[in-house]
Amino acid sequence: MNKKALSILENKKVKPTAVRELVLDVFLNTYYAISLSDIENVLSWSDKVTIYRTLKTFEKSGIIHQINDGSSALKYALCSDSCELKNHVDIHPHFHCEKCGKTICLEKQEINITNLPNDIIVKDYSLILNGLCSECK
Repeated sequence: MNKKALSILENKKVKPTAVRELVLDVFLNTYYAISLSDIENVLSWSDKVTIYRTLKTFEKSGIIHQINDGSSALKYALCSDSCELKNHVDIHPHFHCEKCGKTICLEKQEINITNLPNDIIVKDYSLILNGLCSECK
């Protein structure tokens, strides 16, 4: 069992199961965002519905966040430690490589949205930067 995966599950108050630990281990060993099918390829013995439910549990618990990078599949990446149950606070841009298809979090980049009209309420936003990653350029 992966001690770091177990620690994350405990801290986020998510009951550890074998599949949850293995799915979380996939995230811990991947530096870019991954899709449901990426996880299925690694855990080919597990069924798609179980993996999907695990992703939704992780997302609700603040373990992972969802990324729509414009590709055909939603991707997921690990959240920062400050994310909580239904409260994702690590809002940051993402970079999508047009050649290899990898999407990475740009966590240290801050985005300031200023000068918005006073009569609107922003509930969510995303910024996807597209181009070539360092491996593909």
